[in-house]
Amino acid sequence: MNNFEESENRVSLRKWGRRPVIGERSKGSKLYSLTVFFLFCLGLILLWGVYDLRAQQGFPPSLMEDLTPEQIQKAREMLEQGVPPEIVKERIAPSQITEEEVPFTERKEEEPAIPEKPEEKPRIPKREKPPEEKSEIEISLSGRIPTTISKELTQFGYKLFRTTVSTFAPVTDVPVGPDYVIGPGDRFSISTWGRLERSYQVEVDRNGEVTIPKIGTIKVWGLTFSELKDYLLREFSKHYKGFHMNVVMGKLRTIRVYVVGEVATPGSYTLSSLSTVYNALFAAGGPSKRGTLRNIQLIRNGKTLQAIDLYDFLLRGDKSQDARLQSGDTVFVPIIGPVAGIAGNVMRPAIYEIKNTLTLGELFDLAGGVTSAGYLQRVQIERIVAHEKRIVEDFDLTGYGKQWEYPELRTALKDRDLVKVLPIFPETRDIVYLEGHVKRPGGYEFKEGMKLLDLVPSYDELLPEPYLEYADITRLVPPDYHPETIPFHLEKLLKGDKSQNIVLKEFDRVTVYSRDTLREEPQVTISGEVQRPGKYRLLENMRVKDLVFDAGNLKRSAYLPEAEITRLIKTEEGVASRIMTINLGEALNENPQHNIQLEEDDYVFVRQIPEWYTDKTVSLTGEVVFPGVYSFSKGETLSSVLERAGGYTERAYLKGAFFTRESARRKQEERLKRYIERLEEDILRSQARVSEATISEAEAKSLEQSLTVKRELLRKTTSSRATGRVVIVLKSLDEFRGSKYDLELEDGDTLTIPPKPGVVNVLGSVYNSTSIVYTKGRTVDFYLNKVGGPTPDAEEDEIYLVKADGTVISKSQKGAFGIAWDPEENRWTTGGFMSARVEPGDTILVPSRVTRFVWKRELMDWTTILYQIAVTTGVVIAAF
Repeated sequence: MNNFEESENRVSLRKWGRRPVIGERSKGSKLYSLTVFFLFCLGLILLWGVYDLRAQQGFPPSLMEDLTPEQIQKAREMLEQGVPPEIVKERIAPSQITEEEVPFTERKEEEPAIPEKPEEKPRIPKREKPPEEKSEIEISLSGRIPTTISKELTQFGYKLFRTTVSTFAPVTDVPVGPDYVIGPGDRFSISTWGRLERSYQVEVDRNGEVTIPKIGTIKVWGLTFSELKDYLLREFSKHYKGFHMNVVMGKLRTIRVYVVGEVATPGSYTLSSLSTVYNALFAAGGPSKRGTLRNIQLIRNGKTLQAIDLYDFLLRGDKSQDARLQSGDTVFVPIIGPVAGIAGNVMRPAIYEIKNTLTLGELFDLAGGVTSAGYLQRVQIERIVAHEKRIVEDFDLTGYGKQWEYPELRTALKDRDLVKVLPIFPETRDIVYLEGHVKRPGGYEFKEGMKLLDLVPSYDELLPEPYLEYADITRLVPPDYHPETIPFHLEKLLKGDKSQNIVLKEFDRVTVYSRDTLREEPQVTISGEVQRPGKYRLLENMRVKDLVFDAGNLKRSAYLPEAEITRLIKTEEGVASRIMTINLGEALNENPQHNIQLEEDDYVFVRQIPEWYTDKTVSLTGEVVFPGVYSFSKGETLSSVLERAGGYTERAYLKGAFFTRESARRKQEERLKRYIERLEEDILRSQARVSEATISEAEAKSLEQSLTVKRELLRKTTSSRATGRVVIVLKSLDEFRGSKYDLELEDGDTLTIPPKPGVVNVLGSVYNSTSIVYTKGRTVDFYLNKVGGPTPDAEEDEIYLVKADGTVISKSQKGAFGIAWDPEENRWTTGGFMSARVEPGDTILVPSRVTRFVWKRELMDWTTILYQIAVTTGVVIAAF
C-alpha cells in the first residue's frame, strides 16, 4: 500500500468516527469499542425504563413524547406514595388529559396543581353539544304520538356514575361536623386569647397523641370534634387562667378503603376521612351493569355493617343510608339480582332491579307512572317461562289510578319480564274540520246532532269573496270508512234553507272555496299611454276612469280627445268584437256618456299625441368644439347639431368620422345571425359529405381543409359584434348641409371625429405587419413595398384597402386593364388597384391563400375517361 492509499484510508476512517487501524488492532481500540457498546446498551435500558414507566402507569401515547425528565421523576415519586395513576396524569400533564380519560371524583380528591407556566398550556378545544333529543312529552304535545314501542331500554341508575359533573366539590371542602372522630394524621389549630395569647399548630401522631409546649402530651384519639374543644380547655386550664380558646380543624387525615365486586374500577382508594360509601362508589366509577344497586354492602372488620339500597337515593334523594367510612373498610357490590323492564308510554322507561318481590303497580311507580298517551286497556307482559319459551300476557288496567286495590296491579313480576304500555290510537276523536276560505280553519268539537249551521253560522266565519254556489263535505262512510263528497249550496244555507243544513258526522271535513278558485277572475286590459299598462281585475261597477287610475293614471303624451274600447260579444256562432270610441277627457270628468261601465274582457287603448317627440339625444365626441350629448327635435339633421356644437376643430380628420345608429346595429345583428345560421348549415352539409364513402381521398382532404376554414370563420363571426356603423362622408358645414350624408337624426345616434392620424396600417400575409408613416400622394404599391411585399402564401388577387371612413376598395373594382369609374371623384381612373392613392388612417389588408384540391379530382376524372376511350378505340381497331 502506498502512502497515498494509506492517507485515504485514515481520512475515511475519521469520517465515520472510527480510529484508523493499520494491521492488527491494539488493546486500546478493543477497550474503546467495548465502552461504546456498554454505553449504548445502558441508554437502551434507560429509554425502555422510561417507556415502561409511562406505559405501565396508564399514560396515553400522546403524553409519552411530551414528558420531561423532571416530570418523569415526579410521577415516579407520586406513584410510590400510592397516588392513583389518573391523579398523576392530571398533575403531571393536565393539558394532555381530556375530561373523558380521568374519573371525575378521583380528580377532585386531590387539590389541583397550579401549572408553572399557565400561558403555555394549550387550550382544550371546546366540544360542541349534540342536538338535544325531544322528550316524550314534547313529542306527544306536538301531535306526533309514537305508534310503536322501542325495546332499546337501559338499566336504571347506572348513568349517574358515568357522567362527569364539574361542579361536584371534593370531600376536603366539606365542613367538619361535631361528630367527627379525631384520629392519627388529623391536623388542627388551637388559638387562645386573654391572658394567654398563643396559637398552636398540632398533628395527631400514630399513637393518637398531640404534643403542646408546657402542656405536654395529650391523647386525643377517639374524641369527637365537639369533645376535643372541651377536653383541651380543661387541660389548658390546669396551667393557665383567664383565657379563651378556639379549635379549628386543618388538614384531615386520609383513609384507605377497598371497593370490590361488580364495579367499574375495583381496587384500593385513598380518600378523605370525611368520605362516605357514596364517595367511594363515585371514586371507583360506580357499579358496573352486572352489579347491584339495591344491596351494596359496607364491610368493617369482617362483618357486614350495613346494606345500602341506592334506589332510595336515586328515586327520592334519600341519603339516610349513606355511612361514614373508616380506614380499612370494604365496599362490596354483589352481582345484580332479578330485573324487569318497562317500555312504551311511561314517564321513565328502563330496566329496574327487583328487590325481594316487585308487583306490576310497584314497577309503574318506579317508572314514574303511565303517561296520558298510554293505552291501559291492553298492557302486555313478555315473559320467559321455565327456560323453555317466551309468552305474552295481556292485562286490562282501565282502573289504574282510580282504584288503589285494583287486582291486576298486584301481579308479581319475574326475572327478565318486559312490560309494554302501548300507545293510544293517535287519531283525534269527536272532531269535525272546517277548511278552505274561512277565518278560523281547523278542528272543532263534534257533538251529537250537530249541523252545518252550527259550524258555519254566518258570513262572519268566512273570508271575503267566498264562492257561494258550491261547498262540500268529505265524509268517511262506515264500515270501511271510504271517503264520499256531499255538496251543498253555501248561499242558500246562510239564508236559512233547511234543506242545505245537513247533519254532520264525526270526522266530517267541510270545505269552503274562494271565488277565484272555482271561477275565472274577470279582467279588463288597458294599454297605450298609461303608467302601468296591463290586465286588471274587473270590479263591480268599474268604469273607464277607475281603470285609468288603477293603471297609474295617464302619461303626459296621452291623447285626451279620443280613446278606443274593444268589447267582445259572445254569440251562438262565436265571438264578435265591437269598437267604441270615447272622449277620454270627458271620461275623466265623469261624463257618463264617455265614462262608460266596463265589462269582462274589455280592451281600452289610450292613444299617443300625434308626433309626440321627447327625450331624443345624439352624442358628439372627438374633434368638435363642444362635444357632448345633445337633444334634438323631430326632423333635425346632423349638420344642425354640428353647428350647435360649434363645428369642427382644426385637428378634425373628417375622412375618419365614425357614425353609428342603433337601428342599423339591430339590422346588422339580424343579418349576422342569418349568415351564421347559413354557415352552420354549410358546415353540417360538408361534414356529411366528408363521411360519404363515394368521394376520393383527395376530395375528402380538400373538404376537410375547407371545413377547418369554415369553422374558424364561424368562430370569429360568432365572437364578433355588430357596431351599427353607417358610412358617411363629412365635409365643411356649408358643403355638408343638405347633402345626402346629412341624415335626419334618430335617438341614440353617435358621431366620433378623430384627430388626423399620421400612419397607414398594413396587415395580413406580409413580411412585417405594421403601421407606416403616412407619405402624401403615395399608392398601395408604395406601402406594400415598405413591409416587404406579400408573402408566398398571400392571395394577391384579393388584396383590398379599407378607407378611414369605412369604405372598401378592392382589385375587382378597378375593372379591366386597371380602368374604372370613381363615383366620388366623378372621373375615370387608371393604373389599377396598386396605383390607388392611400390616405391617413387607411388600412391595407392582404389575405392568405386557401389551397384547393377539387380541380385535381376533376383532372383525375377526365384522365380516367380519356384513358378508357383510348383503350376502347384500340380494341375496335384491332378487331378490324
